[in-house]
Amino acid sequence: MHIWSIIRLTILRHFWISPVRMLVTVTGVAIGIATFTAIQATNESVLRSFTRAIDLVAGRTTIEISGGEPGIDERLLTAVQRMDGVSAAAPIMHTVAAVADSPGEALLLIGVDLFAEDPFREYRLADDDRPPTIEELLSPDAIFVTATFAEAHGLQKGGRLTLLVGPRRQRFTIRGLLAPHGPARAFDGNMAILDIAAAQVAFGKIGRLDRIDVVTDERVSLDEIRARLATRLPPHLSVQQPDRRGRQVEKMLRAFRLNLTALSAIALLVSLFLVYNAVSLSVLERRRQIGILRALGLTRGAVAALFATEGMALGLLGSLLGVGGGLLLGRALLQTVSTTVSSLYAYLRVEELEVGPVLLLTAFALGSGGALLASLVPACAAGRIAPKDAMQIGSFEKTWIRHSPLALLCGFVLLTAAFLLTRPGPVAGAPLFGYLSLACLIFGVACFTPQLLRLTGAGIHALCGGRRAPLLVLAAGNLSSQVGRGAVAVAAMMTAIAMLVGLTLMIGSFRRTVELWVEQTIRADLIVSPAARFIKGSQARLSDSFIEGAARIPGIAAIDPFIGTRVELLGQEGLFAAGDFEVLARYGRLLFRNGESATILRRAKVEGGIIISESLALSRGLTEGDRLPLDLPSGRVQLPIAGVFYDYSTDGGKVVMDRDLWTRAGGENGADILAIYLEPHADEAAVRRQLLALAGESGAVAINSNRALKARVLEIFDNTFAVARALELIAVLVGVLGVFNVLWASVLSRRREIGVLRSVGATKAQLVRIILGEAGLLGLLTELLGLAAGIALSLILIHVINKQSFGWTIQFQFSWWVVLKSSIIALGTALLAGYLPARQATRLDIPAAVSSEG
Repeated sequence: MHIWSIIRLTILRHFWISPVRMLVTVTGVAIGIATFTAIQATNESVLRSFTRAIDLVAGRTTIEISGGEPGIDERLLTAVQRMDGVSAAAPIMHTVAAVADSPGEALLLIGVDLFAEDPFREYRLADDDRPPTIEELLSPDAIFVTATFAEAHGLQKGGRLTLLVGPRRQRFTIRGLLAPHGPARAFDGNMAILDIAAAQVAFGKIGRLDRIDVVTDERVSLDEIRARLATRLPPHLSVQQPDRRGRQVEKMLRAFRLNLTALSAIALLVSLFLVYNAVSLSVLERRRQIGILRALGLTRGAVAALFATEGMALGLLGSLLGVGGGLLLGRALLQTVSTTVSSLYAYLRVEELEVGPVLLLTAFALGSGGALLASLVPACAAGRIAPKDAMQIGSFEKTWIRHSPLALLCGFVLLTAAFLLTRPGPVAGAPLFGYLSLACLIFGVACFTPQLLRLTGAGIHALCGGRRAPLLVLAAGNLSSQVGRGAVAVAAMMTAIAMLVGLTLMIGSFRRTVELWVEQTIRADLIVSPAARFIKGSQARLSDSFIEGAARIPGIAAIDPFIGTRVELLGQEGLFAAGDFEVLARYGRLLFRNGESATILRRAKVEGGIIISESLALSRGLTEGDRLPLDLPSGRVQLPIAGVFYDYSTDGGKVVMDRDLWTRAGGENGADILAIYLEPHADEAAVRRQLLALAGESGAVAINSNRALKARVLEIFDNTFAVARALELIAVLVGVLGVFNVLWASVLSRRREIGVLRSVGATKAQLVRIILGEAGLLGLLTELLGLAAGIALSLILIHVINKQSFGWTIQFQFSWWVVLKSSIIALGTALLAGYLPARQATRLDIPAAVSSEG
């Protein structure tokens, strides 16, 4: 018989006979692939947006000289221009400003020397825009916005644009509209340029530059010029190629992207359980057909290939639908992910989902290839069925029962491996062994399901034997006699519940830890900051005059001006900051790993020491008493570490010194945040009014109460985990489809048994109760295994993956709400999945069912 004829008579005919089960399996694969595609597409879009913006703004720049937030003395520009091998050098200023009266809207401002840009970047005016005059170009309030931004905000040439730049509200006149070309395409058009002198005034950095862009002579080695610049410039300046910033961004986002990918992989894993289950059920239902084909001469390999082809067909169909669905889901998730990245890492504007062919092919290959691998075990089992065994009813389940002790042993081995894999450290900064531990945990617990199903059936029969609860005994007997079908369904749903429980416990523990940290560390009554300060990329600061004026306001007991700048700390980007340790010791409190807050802070102030965050200490193996080398404006120093404090505001590490030491080291003036402690019985409203009056009409300061700032911190936290919570629900949905598949197949394969029950007097209601009883028992077993696996999963997430990814200590907090929530979902969804199969059982024709072979 021709192979295509066999495929048509077996696989295609089976699809036609069992459309519901095939549709459910394809849907499960599609959901898993859609989730994976969506997460990868959003990750790729975010990273591409960053790197494209860097490339567009860099233009033809070959070397960038950066001074970080402190900036560069503008007098160094002339020295760079005169160096051998430098063809051109141009000054750059940049910051992110908030658009007034448009909450959440930000604009990248770039200050350039408009007469020195030709070697670096090309700007084009919109088609209908005339070139500006020299006076318009150099006007102190002149700004050029993109035509895209102008159209989105109803602006035109000659109009006024109000921005929150630094601690002030500033009005600019639009002198031209930039066409979407070159740098004007960066951040999807959310950028603007102004003259370098106007930028220095607007940004409050007169005499300073943020960056010097260099175009080098092609005849001279780039490494030679870079080395020459590095030796002649101050040591705190960074000399690098523009593409290195892209690599830094990729490194910064790596842990965030990797964790999202791991969560999407769990949803994909659950969907592959469905394929395994579908092919296993297909083998079970067609054992007689397999025996006939083997008797007619079909080889074992051909039978195995037949069922492997069926599994791959399901994977191909699911992958086709999943890739398309993933693009739609990705567009829905894009804004959430980009908002999270903008809140935590760097200013980002992503409007369109960018998907390359490699990602689509990868997703398609994972779906179809994964489905093929998932179907190999039942396919090979089908090939090993002898013709005589194929005619024996129940031989498939006997095989499963016979092998259940071996599965139990494998489970213990995998769980042991899961524990051992939590011991090694990260690999290149990534918790790879932690992810392997999660995989071993999931598969290890899944191996317990066959034996647990048998024990459940035997236990219920022993407790409720005889005339007690006969319907429950029948339901339990059906499960224990169909270990092969039920085990995979329980494993799939268990994985989903474990993910739900694990993530809920991890997020809940993390949130509770952050709540305690916020309660302990944010003690100030009022927190004052520039209105644009909380936009990533903004360099807004409060002036020294504002700080001195605030200290004289009646009712204020003490102020703590906190200032920080992003620098490279031992090879990783981190925050170098300063505050008033005496005020913090008297009024505030930090949570230290060892020791009491006030004692450590006062000792650090007296001894000229520093305190560092836990994440920096863990990533670089530092501890109290060590000396940390730092490149300060005054030169390189080694300062003693007085204490290690818990901090959840940054994963790159933080070094904090006393404000006096910061000033002696040549640190910047001003403050990012001004913490204000009020006197007892002070009038908070009156203090607010005086602070606003001090800022003036053009001032753009935000004054937050203690409670409001804490609420803002927790709001950012909740937004950060919005995608993770969506992935929980997706995994549960796929698991529900698995339970439905098993119960639907169970009804179809037991037509004869159901017909006999009906013929001896069983009512339709009793049949429904039997099927729903099976569903309930499946849900109960799923909840027990899922809860145990979920608790273990949360511990791995908290103590291994998060700690190795971000360096944060999270206090585990168990919640009985998680048990209630997962129980409702596991039992509720299982009963819901059993409803349609139960209804199908009541509709079977009794004579036809009794005379059937199933």
